[in-house]
Amino acid sequence: MNRKAIACSSSREDLRQELVSMKPSTVLLVSDLRLKREKLSIVHPEKIQERRSMFLSNFDQKFVHYVQKYVHFFSAPSQIPFDLIIGVHMEALSRLMVAYDFICGRLTFNSEEKRFEIDCNDEGVPLAICSSELCLQELGDITIPNPAFSQLCLTSESSNRTLEDEPLLSLQITRFKCGGYTLGTSVNHGVMDGFGLQGFARNFTCMAVKGELASVPVIDRSCLQARTPLQIKYEHEEYLDPSKSSPHLILSSIATQRNKEMWHTKMAFNNVSETHIFKSFMLSGKMLETLKTKAADDGVKQCTSFMVALAHLWRTRTISIGNMNAHDVSTVHYAVETRSRFVPPLPWEFAGNGSVSAYAKATGKELQEEPFGEIVKKLQEGSDRLTDEYLRSSIDWLELHDGVQGLENGFLASNWKHFRFGEVELRGGIKSLHGGPVVSGWEKVVLFLAHPQDHQGMQLYIGLEASHMDIFEKLIETV
Repeated sequence: MNRKAIACSSSREDLRQELVSMKPSTVLLVSDLRLKREKLSIVHPEKIQERRSMFLSNFDQKFVHYVQKYVHFFSAPSQIPFDLIIGVHMEALSRLMVAYDFICGRLTFNSEEKRFEIDCNDEGVPLAICSSELCLQELGDITIPNPAFSQLCLTSESSNRTLEDEPLLSLQITRFKCGGYTLGTSVNHGVMDGFGLQGFARNFTCMAVKGELASVPVIDRSCLQARTPLQIKYEHEEYLDPSKSSPHLILSSIATQRNKEMWHTKMAFNNVSETHIFKSFMLSGKMLETLKTKAADDGVKQCTSFMVALAHLWRTRTISIGNMNAHDVSTVHYAVETRSRFVPPLPWEFAGNGSVSAYAKATGKELQEEPFGEIVKKLQEGSDRLTDEYLRSSIDWLELHDGVQGLENGFLASNWKHFRFGEVELRGGIKSLHGGPVVSGWEKVVLFLAHPQDHQGMQLYIGLEASHMDIFEKLIETV
């Protein structure tokens, strides 16, 4: 490696360490990133594919209202002009859309089938170029979630647009005053889950550097069609009747998705709560090992860091809020990757929604008084429940019913710790400083992210009312 390359690598690492070492409170001071849009382009695939309609599974249908956003941060490139960087991104995206042809299409509602599908019509992917008056260092610790980072992702500016109008993928490149820049990605959750996103990001990187795919995505979802006749063998208590649930307690609704008149409805998780405080907590690897030992003492033979962290969170959050009577039931939903659980297994390159929500229930008394290991066991049972037969039954159930996930006295936990979004390298040796999801700002969603310094630890992002947060801060450290 030559001196210039060593200096560039050292400079990048120094900047990353400077950004990571800043106190979390610094991030909270940044709410306006002072952006200006310079240009908006529409990127089309390098080769036009034949127009077609693409089937979306019942797992896909549940998430068409939700847009996933994530951002990559890059230090200032030393020798590559910014215009060339933009060109690299546009060229890589155009080539990538040949394999992911559906991503440049639009949702459409099939009135006969009463479900959404994708019209692969080559409408294209919007790419916005923006500039900021700030330097990257002024953002604070970029590894700490900040709702303001949503400004780094392209979103619709019109309240009159429907799902048919919205792109399934959009990108935004933002250049900062220091020369550093960000790549913000917005993807409709109905077309792929976190693992699909990870594969897309890996292919995007490989296409930008080598001009080829890292792996060929499997985009066909017909393997997840409902059976004929339907074979519903379980009660599927993870779903509720939306007509009997309050809107603010519902995560997603096929009933809402199947009603075109309700397409304008703003889902709660797309808005930032104004009555809650959002904070990040660092759970060290040592703390998680202590929780595993505690669970083992209660008879748990083997468990993951996520399971003990979620059990500790479930108990601590319930006690902090303090609104449950002894016999009130709390339900926690948590995403489980199920590609390997189907028979035959779905390929890891499957680009649809293969992560399914498991659930566990416990009364207020159980959460406060039962041994810690018993709470872990409830969570493990929820995950173990997701066998091939249960998943197939769930698909059939959703074909017949308008099911929703109810979150009364509960929450949804999403584990992003092992997603390797931060590992992006472009032509010329340009590597990302950090990459991660943009937080939703909905208090019913709790995120587990990678710990910025401790690879064995986890970062917890949660929103609570101020009085509840004061209690939570004290309890979460107590194991």
